[in-house]
Amino acid sequence: MKYRLAGALALAATGLLIGGGTSYAADAGVYTGTAGGWAGWTENGDTLTVCDLSSDGYGVRGYIYTPNSSSDPGNGTVLIKGNDPSNDGNCATFAKDLSETSHISIKVCEYAGDVVTACRYTAIR
Repeated sequence: MKYRLAGALALAATGLLIGGGTSYAADAGVYTGTAGGWAGWTENGDTLTVCDLSSDGYGVRGYIYTPNSSSDPGNGTVLIKGNDPSNDGNCATFAKDLSETSHISIKVCEYAGDVVTACRYTAIR
């Protein structure tokens, strides 16, 4: 009985993940190289969220962009850019309607003035 219940719960959880539809399939998030900041993408609503997680003198900047090419996936045409300048307990959100057929990636960096550092990125779709 214990194994049947565990199996039923696992199946139900899988159904919830699969049943979420494609709008959740492209949700993504990435931390900066120092984990002092985070940026996330929510497909349902086309929203970039940027969070400064550390009181280290750096703000956090997030980008949604179309990558230049497979040989240069960390750079490209910026579609949405947003900053969270300080670790004040609040994240910043930026929304813009993007085509569902566009190939997009998310990038997050820490910044102080003209210095941009600790960038990381990942493909979304």
